Amino acid sequence: MSGPGLREHRKAANRAAIVKGATRVFSEMGFESCTVRDIVRASGLAAGTFYNYFQSKEEVLESIIQEVSSEVRAVVRRARRDAASGKAFVEEGYLGFFQVLSSDPGLLLMLARNQSIFRSMVFGASSEMPGISVVSGEKSSRSKASAVEGILEDLKEDLRWAIKKGYFRNQNPDLLARAIIGAGFEILLTMGTDPSMTPEKAAFFLSELFLQGMQPDRA
Repeated sequence: MSGPGLREHRKAANRAAIVKGATRVFSEMGFESCTVRDIVRASGLAAGTFYNYFQSKEEVLESIIQEVSSEVRAVVRRARRDAASGKAFVEEGYLGFFQVLSSDPGLLLMLARNQSIFRSMVFGASSEMPGISVVSGEKSSRSKASAVEGILEDLKEDLRWAIKKGYFRNQNPDLLARAIIGAGFEILLTMGTDPSMTPEKAAFFLSELFLQGMQPDRA
């Protein structure tokens, strides 16, 4: 490999090293406690190289969130639209969500270590949110919040589709979507500290909870 191909390969490798290093630093130190210098040290690259790709630790976190949320949206929407029943809609959707986010143990640890940031993103997701960064508190493009908002909007649209298909009774799709995402996020955090909670167990538990409720089994 030579010329432009080699340069592109090196650029991709450098960027991946920064993201991997940042994920580890965010997991071990916490986002608010770390510095760009910590990320550079973990990446094994020079400080100048870092600034060829990102201007701040906020930008690195934003990149991680955008990449993961894009994969989550694609996998989960496909699972829900392939569902042939209400149970499959909920369980397979959750399964895809948990499988994507648990595929990298470092990502789970990062979520668990920085719960306050991600809780703000999940439970603050709204089209009416002001342009305030949930990370820095400064004016921003809202892209971090928008990443979660996109997942929420996808789910609301899919719920309307599922209700029309007769999978669920007619209920408020906005409230349903928020409940489904909120519960999924809390169980995801549990997975970060409890290895016995597999994606399959988590998806089954939540599908049973939403579809069967908490009423006792009938004889």
